[in-house]
Parts: sequence; C-alpha cells; structure tokens
Amino acid sequence: MVFKGFKIFLKEYRIIAVSVAFIVSLASLSFIQSFVNDILLPILRPFVSNSATWEEMILPIGSVNLRVGSFLSSFLSLLIILILLYVVVARILRWKPKK
Repeated sequence: MVFKGFKIFLKEYRIIAVSVAFIVSLASLSFIQSFVNDILLPILRPFVSNSATWEEMILPIGSVNLRVGSFLSSFLSLLIILILLYVVVARILRWKPKK
C-alpha cells in the first residue's frame, strides 16, 4: 500500500526525471569548470597576468591589487551554463511534436 502511493508520487511529480536532470547537471558543471579552468583560462592568462595559477591571478589597478582569478573562473562557468541553458530551453520551447 505504501509503495503504491510512493510510485504515484514519483510519477506525478516526475521525481525520477528531476533526479536524472540533477545528476546530469552535476556532471555538466564539472565538465564546464574543467573547460574553463584547464582550457579557456590558460589561453587568457598571458593577456591578464603572469601568475602560475588562476587562484594567484592579480589585476593591479593603481595601488590596489584585485585577486580576480577564482572570480573569473566562476563567472565564466556561470556564463557558459547560462548560455547552454538558454539554448536547450529555446529548442524545447520551439519543438513541436510530429503529427
């Protein structure tokens, strides 16, 4: 009896689909962070700073040194995620089932 109610709950609220989406999003986040930190930011490093790692990257402005490394990494990860989300949602909203 309890399992029947639980099964209805899972179907009605699409818990399994949400769980799968959550797991895929975590994997995507790891992939995007690796892309940003290991591929994109090393390409930009010579233009911004001579530091060895992004955590050490400093942008001097007058007498102030801004530690922008991890912030830039997080921002680029967020930007890529938002762009990918926009593309996926836009395609879903335009998608029409075949008749």
